[in-house]
Amino acid sequence: MTTRDNILNAAEEIFVNSGFSGSSMKSIAEQADVAKSLLYHYFSSKRELWDEVIQRRVSQAKLPERMIEMVSSISSEGLRAVRSRKNHTTYFEFLRDNPQFVRMLAWLNAEQTFPMDPPLEMRREVIEKLNELQKKGVFRDDIDPRMFVICFMAICEMWFLSRSKISAWLGEDLKEDEMNEKFIEAAGKILLDGIAGTK
Repeated sequence: MTTRDNILNAAEEIFVNSGFSGSSMKSIAEQADVAKSLLYHYFSSKRELWDEVIQRRVSQAKLPERMIEMVSSISSEGLRAVRSRKNHTTYFEFLRDNPQFVRMLAWLNAEQTFPMDPPLEMRREVIEKLNELQKKGVFRDDIDPRMFVICFMAICEMWFLSRSKISAWLGEDLKEDEMNEKFIEAAGKILLDGIAGTK
């Protein structure tokens, strides 16, 4: 493991447990067992370190590529096929498989320190493809394509941020995997049917 990776691992652990505001470069250096000056050799600020921790997790999961592929599959296969094959669950699966990311997201939401910017290439390509789908009539043309993305991401994030509190509505007879499955199935039906165009 490189020194940089060691620092990123330590930073992620600190950020997950203490959030951005509750963390310090000193505590991260101590966790990584490196001098604070060495930390600044690799990262100029705590914000840069936070952004890199997020970017690393997103890149490792290939989230940008998977999101672009998912939107592209709607164009080639149609909404019904995408939903039946569960191609629309990309972001949901990312959150399910990356609880550390969810914890950092929860801290960021609570602290209201700064917005979490999406990878620029992913944002640009996804919005462009959604615009194309609107022109083809696959998606409704009376909704800003950015809102498609925001609504879907918000619904997925809210489930993982509040699942323990709101899952009681589903009763106590379901296991966690079953709850996840029921939720994303319902969310997919509601959102994809709601944004469907005339084609």
